[in-house]
Amino acid sequence: MKSRSLTIIAILLGSMAILALFAGGRAGNGGLEGAESPAPPASLAASPASPRKEQGDLFSYYNMVEKGEKFALSMHVLEIDPANPNLFVRPATSHQTLFGFAYLSDMDKRWNALASVNGGFSQQDGHPGGLYSAEGKLMTTATEAYPALFMDSGRFFISDVKSPVWLEGCYEEGGEAGGKGADVPDIRLEKVYYNQYPKGEGLYVFTPDYGSQNRIETSSLTAVVSNGEVRGLISNKGSYEIPKDGFLVSAIGEYSKKRLKQAVKPGMHLEIKYEIIAESGKFSDCDWAYECGSWILKDGQIVVPSSDTWVGTLEIRTPRTAVGVKEDGTLVFIVVDGRQKGLSDGLTGKELALQLLGLGIKDAAFLDGGASSEMIIEGKIVNSPSAGRERMLATCFVVTER
Repeated sequence: MKSRSLTIIAILLGSMAILALFAGGRAGNGGLEGAESPAPPASLAASPASPRKEQGDLFSYYNMVEKGEKFALSMHVLEIDPANPNLFVRPATSHQTLFGFAYLSDMDKRWNALASVNGGFSQQDGHPGGLYSAEGKLMTTATEAYPALFMDSGRFFISDVKSPVWLEGCYEEGGEAGGKGADVPDIRLEKVYYNQYPKGEGLYVFTPDYGSQNRIETSSLTAVVSNGEVRGLISNKGSYEIPKDGFLVSAIGEYSKKRLKQAVKPGMHLEIKYEIIAESGKFSDCDWAYECGSWILKDGQIVVPSSDTWVGTLEIRTPRTAVGVKEDGTLVFIVVDGRQKGLSDGLTGKELALQLLGLGIKDAAFLDGGASSEMIIEGKIVNSPSAGRERMLATCFVVTER
C-alpha cells in the first residue's frame, strides 16, 4: 500500500504547570469516571528515530501510545496534506439520503476508501446534527451553535458558520410579473426549515436528499414543485412524496398554511436560495462543509468548554474523536481510545486540547466520541472501540484516491 503506518511509542514529557492544570480539572469532576486517574503528559512526543512522514506517502497514520501504572493512552492520528493531488477527503452519509445508520466498515467499503473516520453528531433517526453541504448542494442547515469543517478549492479550515435559506418566486419565468423585473422576485419566503424532520408548526422545505417522503404525520398544506414550477397546493394528512425533479414546501399549523397559500400559487416559478457564511465570507460554492461539535482550539488557543450539548460534560476521560487543521493547512483526524484500563483511559476535553497543541494543530473541533470513536486505515480498524465492537454511525469522513 502507498500509505505508511508508523507506531510511535511516546515518552513522558510532563511539567509541573501542566500537572497543576490537569489536577484542577480533576477537582471539578467530583466522583465522575476518570476523576481519580493521574493526568497524562502535555504531549506524547514521537521518538526522534522514527520519521513521521515520507515524501510520496498518500497520507500519514501513526499511533501514539503511553503506558503507566495509573494511566494509559492510545491515540490514533491521521494526517492529510491538502496539496496532495492524489487524495480526496469528504464527509459521507450512511445511505443515499439523510436518515439511517451504517457501520463505518461498510461505508469504508462502499467508498473504496483508503482511510475513514467516524463523523459528527446526529439525531436519533440518523439525520445530521447540523450543516452538511456537498456536491454543490445544501443538504442540511447550520445550527449556528458549533463550527464547521470546510474544504474550499483544496483548502481546509474550521469556522463558525450560518446558512440562511429562503424561497424566491415569480409568476412568469424571468420575474417580469408585476413589473418588478428579472432581478426582483414577486415573493420571498424566509424563516423556513430546510430538510429537517417536522417537529412543530412552520414552513418546511424538503428536497430529494431528505428522502422519498416528507415524513409529516399531521395535517399540512403542501406546495409541490417540479422542474422549478409550482404544480399545485395539496391539503394532506400524513406523508407526501417528494418529486425527484423538485421539492416540497409543507406548512404545518394554521398561520403557516395561510402564509403559504397567500404567497405561493400554482404555475409560479419557485426556487430555493441559500448562503453558507463563514467568518471570512460566503462559501456557498465550496467543495463541502460539515458541522462539528464544540471548538477545542481556535487560533492556537484552548477554548474547549466544560460541557457540550451533544456529549454533556467534557471533564471526564472518555474516547474522543476530533478534527484539526495545522498552520500549513494539513488536515488531522484524531481518535483517542478510552474506557479500557491498561489500554487507554481516554482524555478530558482540556487534555485533548493539549495533545492537539503538541501535534502543531491550530484549529480543532470535536466529532462524535465514546463508542462511536473509530478509525479505519486500509480496510483495518486500527483503534479499539470502547464497546468491543463497531457502533452504527450516521456519517463519516472518507479518504479516497483520485
